[in-house]
Amino acid sequence: MQEARADDAHACRVKHLGEQADAWHKANHLTEYVTAVRDRATSLPPGQGRTEIGAWLAFADAHLQHLTESVSAPKLPTPPKPSGDDLKPFLGHWSP
Repeated sequence: MQEARADDAHACRVKHLGEQADAWHKANHLTEYVTAVRDRATSLPPGQGRTEIGAWLAFADAHLQHLTESVSAPKLPTPPKPSGDDLKPFLGHWSP
């Protein structure tokens, strides 16, 4: 059971690592997109369209700030206490 708990904790951390990597890729992808929109907006003439894009950019910048803060300081998660069902994949032919 001790080995099964350790294996479950490891699997939980590996899953979390993948989620962190996905969030990092998403933040980078969105950053590239927002940068492209910002570059395009500088060529627009003053007016409502440019004002609307400015509001959108402010929203996007705030959202990206939140995303980058959450991915810039990854933490090792503390796995939750596993249930018997959580341990089944790690017990082989044994029952929890």
